Amino acid sequence: MRALILSVSAGGGHKHAALALKDYILKFEPVSEVKILDTIKYINPILNKVLIGGYLNTLKITPSLFGKIYRFTENTDKDASISSFKNKLTEIMAHKILPAIERFKPDIIICTHWYPVEMVSILKEKNKLNIPIVCIITDYAPHSFWIYPQVDSYIVSNKDMLEEMVHRGINRNSIFDSGIPVGSDFFDRYNRNDTLKELKLDPNKQVILIMGGSLGMGRISGIYSQIANSTKNIQVIVVAGNNKKLYTKLMSIKKTSNVDTRILGFTKDVNKYMQCSDILITKPGGLTISEALICQIPLVLFSPIPGQEEKNEEFLLKHNLAISIGDGSNCREKIVQLLCSSETLKIMKHNCKKFSKPNCGYNIFNVINDLIKRREIAIMKNEI
Repeated sequence: MRALILSVSAGGGHKHAALALKDYILKFEPVSEVKILDTIKYINPILNKVLIGGYLNTLKITPSLFGKIYRFTENTDKDASISSFKNKLTEIMAHKILPAIERFKPDIIICTHWYPVEMVSILKEKNKLNIPIVCIITDYAPHSFWIYPQVDSYIVSNKDMLEEMVHRGINRNSIFDSGIPVGSDFFDRYNRNDTLKELKLDPNKQVILIMGGSLGMGRISGIYSQIANSTKNIQVIVVAGNNKKLYTKLMSIKKTSNVDTRILGFTKDVNKYMQCSDILITKPGGLTISEALICQIPLVLFSPIPGQEEKNEEFLLKHNLAISIGDGSNCREKIVQLLCSSETLKIMKHNCKKFSKPNCGYNIFNVINDLIKRREIAIMKNEI
């Protein structure tokens, strides 16, 4: 198998899903050649910095603006949406990635971000490609940005998305409820006591894990400062990610904390920390949710990005996988109340297990393999 995975480095989720999928393909078919292409960066590194930088700054400074764009493009007629947002620039960029596709000669193209989905759909519509396209939607609800008739198969995170995508014109038989691919290390099991011992924390106390994604976004310091003043017998692990300013602020709060705390920067051991914790306080990013479900850790959600993360939050609340603390202000009582309810935590953990996708990698591999075989048969019959 020659698989080309197209992604965009907007946050960590899309990239991590691409890396996880590459590992799964090589696990199930070691002779495969798999290439991950950061599409906008490949086309123009300077443009990539401008676009991705602008996107991230919008999320940090004026997230409400992103929410307005999300809702406008969702509620506007598809043709109007294309004319406004899927403009000539996208078509030009689509033709710029074509040489990379032609050089690699993939059997399959897999997209983990909506922008390359749009680009390869344009190429396919203009008969520049006849390669199967698989789209992995990395959130828990669909959006018009992801939906194109040229896509051969869609991988979605949950069954709730099926009817809505069918309503948007996608063939039901081309939608697979396989889940968002997470790193294979999330299936490694770690002993809780050993992990807490490594962190010099007490195995007999409840543990709160606080994360804001690789960028450390949201009101993490405000949430921690409230928990730090708690008199409950708890302890805290905070992952600041690559946010050095946040790390410094958290360390300052820790100095006067009543609660034993470990402040961490970027780490590859998120799986271990999820497994040893009783609750996870986080933003509802698609990949983080999938990882948490695998680890069966109840979620406490804060500061969802307007639009996509709000939709993710709706799904989690609907199925009793999480509670919400809004922007994180005045959240201590709600968090303590959840920790004191062992029955609620038990139910939430059970629901996490029910909605997790432990066979995600294998199922996606089968979808990909089936498309490749069908194309080979069509070529033999001179149908392509």
